[in-house]
Amino acid sequence: MKILAIVIVLTITLVFLSGCLSSPAVYDSSEGILHAHYEYSEGWSLNQGCYERVTGYVYNAGNASAEAVQLHFNLVNSRTGTIRDSRVIFIGTVKQGATTTYESLLDGECTQDYDVTFSFEK
Repeated sequence: MKILAIVIVLTITLVFLSGCLSSPAVYDSSEGILHAHYEYSEGWSLNQGCYERVTGYVYNAGNASAEAVQLHFNLVNSRTGTIRDSRVIFIGTVKQGATTTYESLLDGECTQDYDVTFSFEK
């Protein structure tokens, strides 16, 4: 039992020292009548290991509905520029003046630094 407690404490310490947990990065993007606000932050769980949580909202600032709205996120390794994981989030129709929220997880590795890139899919 004592060994298990030591292993757990060392694992938690390693995760915090590896840079896997950090403060959120916040971004805004727009394309035509659509405006997106998103933030991502690193997290860790026993089941998934290290991941990036992306949350945000899409706002329609136009005078008409936007049909079949999709958001595309890439988890990009900061040092190599390679894409580690990607997600396409289908939002659907965003009516005039409406806001839709979303959330997703991107799978990463604890020993790497990542950036999240964003684009609207058509």
